[in-house]
Amino acid sequence: MFRKIIFLLVISLIPIMSSAEISVFEFNPTDVNRGGMTKEQSEGLLIIALKHEKYDLSVSGAFVDGDLQDKQGNAPHPGYYDFSVGYDNPTAGAIEYWGVFSVSPRTGDIWEINECKRISFPILQKAQKEIIKKTGVTFADEVAQRRGLGCTDE
Repeated sequence: MFRKIIFLLVISLIPIMSSAEISVFEFNPTDVNRGGMTKEQSEGLLIIALKHEKYDLSVSGAFVDGDLQDKQGNAPHPGYYDFSVGYDNPTAGAIEYWGVFSVSPRTGDIWEINECKRISFPILQKAQKEIIKKTGVTFADEVAQRRGLGCTDE
């Protein structure tokens, strides 16, 4: 089952990514520990979701920035890893932000918080089931935490 999920995640990215990029952003649910995903694993899962959502991360200047802490090192949304995603256009001298995404390390739940849009598709759902098996935390367990994003599915 785990190999099938990894295979599907990697195969879905082949048309978009080079082989070097695939190995960097390969996501393996078996590597998730009982405490949840690391920041790097969360970013990898987010990148898979962004590719599925047709964000073109291959364009020069595209970025996924996970350094969104305040001056004291606190994350904007406790219990989540937050990432800004956008495009730095050097010819226009401006940055175009595509969104701010929050990833739950305990369930793999992914939200674009500016639009309060939950990202969900079959391959991601399979990975999330494996993460939930490892952590024992469910989406229902995170209702209060999700309210901290300003987004709910209730």
